[in-house]
Formats: sequence, structure tokens, C-alpha cells
Amino acid sequence: MNLSRAESYLSAFHDANPGVTSRSFEALSVRRDGLAFASTYRALISALPDTDEPLTVLDLACGDGYLLSLMAEGPTAPHLTLIGVDLSTGELAAARSRLGDRAALYRGKAQQLPLASASVDVVVSHLALMLMDDVDGVLHEVRRVSKPGATFAGLVGARSPPNPVLDAFIALYPTAAQQPAWAGLRLGDRRFRSVDSIREMLAPRFDRIEFAELSMARRCTPVQLWDWLLDMYDTDLLTADGREDLRQRYLHALRTLCGPQGDLLFEERYLQFSARVPQPVDTP
Repeated sequence: MNLSRAESYLSAFHDANPGVTSRSFEALSVRRDGLAFASTYRALISALPDTDEPLTVLDLACGDGYLLSLMAEGPTAPHLTLIGVDLSTGELAAARSRLGDRAALYRGKAQQLPLASASVDVVVSHLALMLMDDVDGVLHEVRRVSKPGATFAGLVGARSPPNPVLDAFIALYPTAAQQPAWAGLRLGDRRFRSVDSIREMLAPRFDRIEFAELSMARRCTPVQLWDWLLDMYDTDLLTADGREDLRQRYLHALRTLCGPQGDLLFEERYLQFSARVPQPVDTP
């Protein structure tokens, strides 16, 4: 399998850190349209069709299989055929350990899915689409493997409103030393951070495109926030010295943002979208 530079980095990162995404997000509650969800994973599952009909569901970039496990344990599980595809052998090994024979798991690229055309009823993807190369190729493959009328639902990061906690990190990060092997690396397509851009990408292949914004807000200490950021790509791309330098400068900057209890408010936004593969038009 030929991998781009970004794909090589992502595969290596997740081979070394299987389960990192589920550990970071499985307990972060979010709100959407006034409703509370225990995690971004739970919010995404809510987009699945509410039916007792048999469904084949593909989790694109399934990681350690956490999202698939939630579906396998849910009330509609007897009606679901579950499939996961991921680049990382480490994540897939963790997924096999978690899921056993409850899902079919494949190593593959989103631009070259190892699945038959028109074989899937639902495609879901949790915080992965915005990291992928060749978005047009990804969307082409999602459409190819989807049946007419299939649902495509994804969760991606969104542009957050001005936030001094994140602004401090963004301001300090460029001066931290990066690992030479990954210097200048950029992951994915920033169009996934805008509703208008996502709609423009989806519209040629899908209809009934809908969006919702999810908000996450929690109070934590600066050290707790830094420990959470250590599981992210940004900090992993730094040298050990660069990471330690950034840690010291960032924790210092956060002191002025803390309340009387020594904690601060950390907020992030996410975009959830759903779309449908058009049904063929009947002709007389």
C-alpha cells in the first residue's frame, strides 16, 4: 500500500498509540441542539437510521473499534453488519481484541476501500475525515461503496470562537521545535472546518445534507489540559525538548486564566453532518 507523507505519519502515530482517540474523547460530554450526549461518539451514533431493517455499517478510520463496539452493544445490534477500515495495524489489532467476531475489519485507505460497490447502508467517520488526503477521492469511494439511499454521517473539528485558552496554545506553538522528519507536515483538508465548504464538497455526490454544531465545555487545571493535549498530533510532532519548552511556556500563560479554584474553562466545537446517497430517478 503506497502511503503519502501524511498517511505515513498518521499510521505510525496510531501504531504507537492504539486507542488514543477513544481514550481522549469517550468521556467528553457534548451538547447538540440543547441535547446532552455522553461523548462525540454517542452523538454520531444518533445519526444512524432508526429502523429495524438490516443495515451494513462502515466505520471509516475505525481506530480501535470503540464506535463499532457501541453499535455492537446497542439495541439495534442484531440488525447490524459492522465493518471497520483503518490505516493502522496497531489500531486494528486493538479493534480485533475489543470486537472479536462482531465486526469485519480491514486495513486500507479511504481512497481505495476494500469493499464492493453498493454494499453499505451507512458510512460513519469520527474525527478522521479532516485529516485525510485527496478528499475528492475519499468522497468518491464513500459514494461508490454506498447503496442508493445510504446515509453518510461524519464528525469533524470546527472553528471555535475566540478562546484565550486555545489562542495561547496557537500563539506559542509555532516557536516550538518540530521533529526534522515531520517538519512542515500538514494534515488533511481545512475545508472540513466550514459548513459551506463541506456542503460544497458533498453536494455533487449526496443530497439531504444537514449540519449540527456540537459544543464541549469542561473545567480543568492547566496540567490536566496539557496532559490531554499530549495525545494530539500537534504535540507529537515536536521534539522532546520542544515539547517540554512548549509545556512550560503554555502552563505559565494559562495561570492568568485560572479561576479561584485553580482551574479554567476549556471549550471546543465540532461539526456533525449527515447526507444521503440519492435514489435513482424513475423514468417513464
